Amino acid sequence: MSPALHNGDAILVDTRAYRRSPPERGDVVLFEHREPGQAVLVYSVKRIVGLPGEHLLLQDGRVLVNGVPLPEPQAGATPTQAAHLPTQWFVAEGQCFLLGDNRADSLDSRRLGPVDAGDIVGRAWWRYWPPRRWGRVR
Repeated sequence: MSPALHNGDAILVDTRAYRRSPPERGDVVLFEHREPGQAVLVYSVKRIVGLPGEHLLLQDGRVLVNGVPLPEPQAGATPTQAAHLPTQWFVAEGQCFLLGDNRADSLDSRRLGPVDAGDIVGRAWWRYWPPRRWGRVR
């Protein structure tokens, strides 16, 4: 994800975060998934933009949640959607919709679909490498 995280950043993940409270919009999370057409389980880091019961529309470079534009300063002016991918989603109970901050180059819920809450390993909360970028993940 960029600019919140860059390739090579090392982070600490709170694996107990969602035992205490449900995921929130804007949380940066580590989750497990299989890439389309692959059998190997991989881990990715993305940001929660959609919560259970919400309708999402990806249109004109913006994310609309239940018809209201989502403010996303971390995403910059990057596109939200490729022409060949679905543009509307409903997030079912027990799921979250995840997008990478680097929208132009991110394998996220646009291709994977909404992610089951059980596949979320935890909330990213601290970057410890590289030292010049040390601090809380936002």
